[in-house]
Amino acid sequence: MDKNQESIIENNIVTALNVLKEFTATPGCGVTRFPFTEEARQACAYLKERMEAVGLTVRMDTSGAVIGRLEGKRASTIMIGSHFDSVKHGGAYDGIAGVVCAIEVARLLQESGRELEYSLEVIATNDEEGARFNTGLFTGKVLLGQLTCEELKTQVDAEGVSVYQAMEDFGLQPEQIAAHPRDDIKAFLEIHIEQGPVLEAKNKEIGIVDVIVGIKRARIKINGRADHAGTMPMHMRQDALEQAAKVISKIGDRARLFRNCVATVGFLQVEPNIMNIVPQSVTFAVDIRGVDEETIMTQYYSLLADLDRMSLESGLTYEVEHLLYAQPVQMSESIKEQLEISCINRQLEYMHLPSGAGHDAQIFGAQLPAAMLFVPSVGGRSHCPEEKSEARDLAKAVLVAYDGIVKMMDFC
Repeated sequence: MDKNQESIIENNIVTALNVLKEFTATPGCGVTRFPFTEEARQACAYLKERMEAVGLTVRMDTSGAVIGRLEGKRASTIMIGSHFDSVKHGGAYDGIAGVVCAIEVARLLQESGRELEYSLEVIATNDEEGARFNTGLFTGKVLLGQLTCEELKTQVDAEGVSVYQAMEDFGLQPEQIAAHPRDDIKAFLEIHIEQGPVLEAKNKEIGIVDVIVGIKRARIKINGRADHAGTMPMHMRQDALEQAAKVISKIGDRARLFRNCVATVGFLQVEPNIMNIVPQSVTFAVDIRGVDEETIMTQYYSLLADLDRMSLESGLTYEVEHLLYAQPVQMSESIKEQLEISCINRQLEYMHLPSGAGHDAQIFGAQLPAAMLFVPSVGGRSHCPEEKSEARDLAKAVLVAYDGIVKMMDFC
């Protein structure tokens, strides 16, 4: 493939990402594109146009994902893509760059004139981030038959709108959510920005992901009692924030005891949140990640033990709500080998690394062969307006993914 073709890929990527970043609820303050919103609808319409322009047959599935298909000799499908939703005030590359790259892979396959052994689908998945409903990895769960209609009614956003209602308002049919699980997907490949500093620091052009970390998320509420801040003696208080602080302070230190593990409390809500009133309740969310299940759950059960101890010593009560558990997932050795061969043949600097973030490939990889390619993130920044990856690096990932798809047509 000549330099002119690489330049075309780069230009197509830049053009698409510049358009897509305008579909945001927070213009001038990063990309905010939550699922089942007007911004999501605009992005879906544009992606449909891009897919149709390269010869794909396009549909929106039950989850709200946009899927473009090339028919092969067999109905069994190799899938490539990423997500189109974002976090609040996020960047213009997370997820969506992988979708744009996948469309370019499909374009190259079309232009090559190759007869495909398996069908190919480019997918733009929906609600991978979980930023609106505090869940995540939505499309993968739907495609693999892991969600029920009743669950959609209990998952709600900050305004109390359920996933079920949001889907109906978007024109989808939530009652059909479990009706058509996919059993034809042979393999899944995802291109994604690294969202961290490792590739850039090591001067690598491509990252081949070995394992995607597991994620355990929970929401905890500590219940105390509101009292006057000046008249209630310290030994008689039921201060929910003081007790929450004691529990939270141990979470980060405990995570540092485990290799390749992180733990974060990124959400905190205090009631009544008034300066001269003893806090009545504190709600916080914890996000624990690691490369093996044992270290994740050890941290989680240690947190529960801290809460039990806090309750016993202070008399305060607590509640725990499970939000998400996604197990650590190893990527396919055979697909990784083909991606590595491509990097060598194309004389690209590459390395193997774990993914500290959860991705669509995690859901698919738990049940079928899956792999991920990372491209460097400038400054390691992500989930912020400053997020950026160079088009030339994304174009290199397109070429490696193209090589991988061609080989996968032979051995999947």
